[in-house]
Amino acid sequence: AVVSTQSTGLWNRLGATLANSDRSSESVHAYGRALSLSPGYIRARYNLGIACLNLCAYREGIEHFLTCLKQQESEAVWQTLRLALSLDQHYDKLIHIDTRALQPLLNAFNIV
Repeated sequence: AVVSTQSTGLWNRLGATLANSDRSSESVHAYGRALSLSPGYIRARYNLGIACLNLCAYREGIEHFLTCLKQQESEAVWQTLRLALSLDQHYDKLIHIDTRALQPLLNAFNIV
């Protein structure tokens, strides 16, 4: 069987498989490939944010979660963003999570 290297879903699944095998650093490439093919693919962006948290790249994770929320509000993403902000010691920004105030967070992290 021939598998297309242009399938965003397959790249995302490869990333998830790698991440679930404690290979988060390798999963970043797969998620990045999915996003290069389809920049609006929210699931791949969210998964990339999780991989960043696993690699202690908290700021990058925060940026990915904010980008997800900018595209589509999601309770799961808000909760994961709360965790990421706490891990990166941005306790002063947690009030924006409680009030679901996205714009101040986008501004704080220079997400346009």
